[in-house]
Amino acid sequence: MSSARHKRPRIEVAGLGETGPVAADPRSIPEMVLHAVEAALDDAKLSFDAVDAVVTASVDLFDGLTASSVAVTEVVGAVMKPETRIAADGQCAFAHAACQIWAGAYKTVLVVAHGKPSMTPHHALTAWAMDPIHVQPLGVDFLVCAGLVAQALAGRDADAVSRWARTAAARRCAAMRRGVAGACTADEILASPAVATPLTAQMCAPLADAACAVVLRRLDEGDETDTRVLLQGVGHDLDVHSLGDRDLTSWNGLGRAYERACAQADVSTPSAFGVFEPACLYPHEEDLFTDAIGLDAAHLRESDNHKAALFSPEGGLFAGATPVAAGLSRIIASVRRLREDPQLERALAHGTWGPAGQGQAVSILEATT
Repeated sequence: MSSARHKRPRIEVAGLGETGPVAADPRSIPEMVLHAVEAALDDAKLSFDAVDAVVTASVDLFDGLTASSVAVTEVVGAVMKPETRIAADGQCAFAHAACQIWAGAYKTVLVVAHGKPSMTPHHALTAWAMDPIHVQPLGVDFLVCAGLVAQALAGRDADAVSRWARTAAARRCAAMRRGVAGACTADEILASPAVATPLTAQMCAPLADAACAVVLRRLDEGDETDTRVLLQGVGHDLDVHSLGDRDLTSWNGLGRAYERACAQADVSTPSAFGVFEPACLYPHEEDLFTDAIGLDAAHLRESDNHKAALFSPEGGLFAGATPVAAGLSRIIASVRRLREDPQLERALAHGTWGPAGQGQAVSILEATT
């Protein structure tokens, strides 16, 4: 396993760019995407000419548009250039780009993801992604699915709802330090209107518009780089679509994706990570996340700060959750944390999509000296 890993080309995360989550960004999708792309290229100290291929992530349904990816072809520099369009979370686009580089097809790939839920009734539109015969007529959307999962989990643990309120309060307080408004006490969160029992409005990460861009580059012998973060492993899994055919109270797909990524990166335990950036829209999903990867809560409370893991240190998606771009934003947050803190060695970034976490993806990022 180890020898196979070292035969693969090394990939650096060379550039990062994002608009940052905004409740309703006044810019158009192409304007948002261009901002993120230019920032990523500037960070990588590269021009459009240096990019060999582009991978974009978008979902027409969630933008309320037809073929919304077509509108960004020019601003991502994909005219007369290889472009792959992914209709899933940005982590899938990131993994696809990595595989292109590992396969030797390209040296430098630009990955872009965007979402603009302010243009649409997002939760209502997610109902159209459900089974049209048996589920859509029942009025089930992604939010209802989240409520069903939370309800099942709460049935096993009498303290679950109050614990989730405390978790949401902690995430919102961390996000508030970045200027994001919202309730930040457990009592306020529990008192907010019910949206999908037992979930309340303030238990849900707020929807936001955003665009994210990342530059991946193969490191050849002699290449110079100012960055210190390499991609060491990716994992992806897609569970069955039918809600009745899977255990909604477990993210088994995440467990499988995590194992694949760890096999690539030669990592065998969650204690190897100093940073976790899960793409959790609700506090109960953090329970699903930690259970799926076997994360011991004690590892997050280690008295030695150099050994303690950082878990959504800036509030995660509670600073603003952008459909499709959420997973790529977790990669950006992880890489920035690794760049800024020389004591951190490795981060796990996560992305999910579909009803009740049907799709799961993880990326393992490692700081180098």
